[in-house]
Amino acid sequence: MLTEERHQFILDRLAADGKVLAGELASRFGVSEDTVRRDLRELAKAGQLRRVYGGAITLAPFAAATISQRSSHAVEEKMRLAKAAVEVVTAGQALFIDGGTTNEAIARALPRDIELTVATNSLGVASALADLPLVELIMLGGRYSRDLGTCVGGDTLAAVAQLGADLFFLGSCGLDASRGVTAFDSAEAEVKRAMARNSAGIVIAVTNDKLATAAPYRVAAPDAIRHLVVESTAPADILADFERQGAEMRFA
Repeated sequence: MLTEERHQFILDRLAADGKVLAGELASRFGVSEDTVRRDLRELAKAGQLRRVYGGAITLAPFAAATISQRSSHAVEEKMRLAKAAVEVVTAGQALFIDGGTTNEAIARALPRDIELTVATNSLGVASALADLPLVELIMLGGRYSRDLGTCVGGDTLAAVAQLGADLFFLGSCGLDASRGVTAFDSAEAEVKRAMARNSAGIVIAVTNDKLATAAPYRVAAPDAIRHLVVESTAPADILADFERQGAEMRFA
């Protein structure tokens, strides 16, 4: 195969399966793994995939999109995920809910008659919870990012450090059974990691297009996920990898 043909085959396989393995590609092409790794480096440099140990996976969607741009994507799917996600919440719990349009939907789906303490760095989440009479709402302040819709930075991290939560509803940019939970922004990832450290369990609700994808900054290992809420059409083989690492599956 010519280089261009190998590259197109790799991209086609990623589109179909979400990941490729260097060893399998080398056998398929009849070339060395060094040649395949060079192919993967070139495609990664061109922004067409993300390299991981042993191969590559699909890039997480919406790398450059602001939260306002993402708000119109998969609205109905996120509403269904939110309804399934709030079923894990029980009265009296303390929650972290960070940013993201799916987490905003989760905040809107919380019952009005449940007593909770919710700490968030997201204006959208705070707005959704502002008139719930039984929710003690804690705003985690700091430098506000309009693109992210959240507060980030040292002041936010200091506020998180003073709190603990029973559950952390973690907004995921990319989710892969090998790399775990990832984010596009380093400051945002730092806040997510701090919330994860101070929580007894992580809940992630994710649309199918984010499964088997990765963003640059790691947030949490896959075995840190307690509840994974997915669409009913999510690929069974991908979900099996998370189940083996301890995640409880919930379907919307």
